[in-house]
Amino acid sequence: EEERLKQEEEERLRKEAEEERKRKEEEERLKQEEEERKRKEEEERLRKEGGGRAKEEEERLKQEEEERKRKEEEERLRKEAEEEERKRKEEEERLRKEAEEERKRKEEEERLKQEEEERKRKEEEERLKQEEEERKRKEEEERLRKEAEEERKRKEEEERLRKEAEEERKRKEEEERLKQEEEERLRKEAEEEERKRKEEEERLKQEEEERLKQEEEERKRKEEEERLKQEEEECKRKEEEERLKQEEKAAEDLETEQEQQE
Repeated sequence: EEERLKQEEEERLRKEAEEERKRKEEEERLKQEEEERKRKEEEERLRKEGGGRAKEEEERLKQEEEERKRKEEEERLRKEAEEEERKRKEEEERLRKEAEEERKRKEEEERLKQEEEERKRKEEEERLKQEEEERKRKEEEERLRKEAEEERKRKEEEERLRKEAEEERKRKEEEERLKQEEEERLRKEAEEEERKRKEEEERLKQEEEERLKQEEEERKRKEEEERLKQEEEECKRKEEEERLKQEEKAAEDLETEQEQQE
């Protein structure tokens, strides 16, 4: 973690230095552009003024320009040399760190290898120990299994004999139960037949009584109809007699009236 933080800090400082270098180069470029602009303005001014003085001034400016370019070139070469030196040192530092990391990696690999070999040795010892314990455990289990198997067979034989006896007892009980059920069924069937016979006799008796009752009611109904019919005929006969009597009386009254009128 310390190594990582150190590398991050170095990277941050390197980036800041790179940004500072670029900023200065940009300032230098702008400064040169400004000087170039002023020089051209001065040349233009002198050209317009004319004369030998202008040529001298132009020559002077030309020499200054060449001197400036020479210095710029020297400055550029110096910066390039500094940049190359800085890169060389960075590369040396990187290679040194890589070599250090490779050494640490190999040491770590060796340590892990030894730990792995130690772990495998202990695992092998543990495995052999467990195998021995497992062998003894299995032998004990096999002995106990055989004893248990013999005990199981003995109990199974006892259980088989007990089940056979139990099944024989159940079979006899089932035969007795079926026998009793059959007797009970036959008794109930006889009772049911007797009950149905009595119910049928009772039903026929009630049907006969109902039939006689209906016949009696039908006879009474017919007698009542006959009586009503006779009463109706008697009533009509009397009405007819009354009507004829009234007609006869009316005829007599009419005849009497005619006689009186005559």
